[in-house]
Amino acid sequence: MSKMVGRKLKIYMSNRPCDFTQMLQPATVNWTPNANEVRPENTFIDGRGKRQWVRIMKLIEQPQSYSPIVQYLNNIHTLPRLRLYDTFPKSLLHLSYADIYKKAYNELFKLTPSLNRTISKLLPSKDQQLHCIQLRFTETGNQTGKFQAKLLTDALHDLFRFMNILSRGKPSKFFVASNGMHAIEKGKRTFGKDFLETPGNPTHIDKMSQNPDCSGLTKIILDVEILLRCDSLILSDSGVSFVAAYLREKDDENLFCINYSRYLGRNDGELVVKCNRSNIPTFILRDVDIGS
Repeated sequence: MSKMVGRKLKIYMSNRPCDFTQMLQPATVNWTPNANEVRPENTFIDGRGKRQWVRIMKLIEQPQSYSPIVQYLNNIHTLPRLRLYDTFPKSLLHLSYADIYKKAYNELFKLTPSLNRTISKLLPSKDQQLHCIQLRFTETGNQTGKFQAKLLTDALHDLFRFMNILSRGKPSKFFVASNGMHAIEKGKRTFGKDFLETPGNPTHIDKMSQNPDCSGLTKIILDVEILLRCDSLILSDSGVSFVAAYLREKDDENLFCINYSRYLGRNDGELVVKCNRSNIPTFILRDVDIGS
């Protein structure tokens, strides 16, 4: 978007107790803001709600109508709409949604040396495979949230069995990234000495300000960095899953999605089905058509 509107891109974490620049640093693009670039009087656009898209359209179509500095917040599902504009970079049009995200991320971020050392110590040896799953247990109290949480909890045994099958008896490590400690604990019991675990407590980003323990943010970044290196990866309905899928080194190879539709009576297929990065099935991305 910054290229589309001819503005410089700066990134910072607002209203949080943790400094994420201690974990991620600029790669080829210097996005570190100066202190005078983050001010209360800056225009703020929260693009996460559907109604906010009008303000985003105005920013794209009339960038001069906004203040010199615009603070912008959004999620990972904005790109399909941006591609509809003539100002979208022509050099990216031939790339898939997932590959654009991967290219942007790799140009923006790299791990700090300290986190790189942590990752190196956690990863299995070269003669071992790494099989992974990311499980998001929603913390909302609505029926959908309760349904998904029960579905995943009931399916843990079968999901871990599927991961074991993927290993085909070869030397392997198994990784469970989740905000549900019960899933991580069950993973430990299931895989024993072959279980890989990242340090820290799972903490949702929106609750970071309530928890000054920054190990939660470090754990999320470590989890994603491990997930993108996995020989096989199973996705759940989670932004962490989507990001890991877009960034993974093996692209679509051995990439799977949990079949939520099976439990909604929409089909009688397998619990886990093959999927790909550029078209994660609608039973996960329920209301977003990400195209190809």
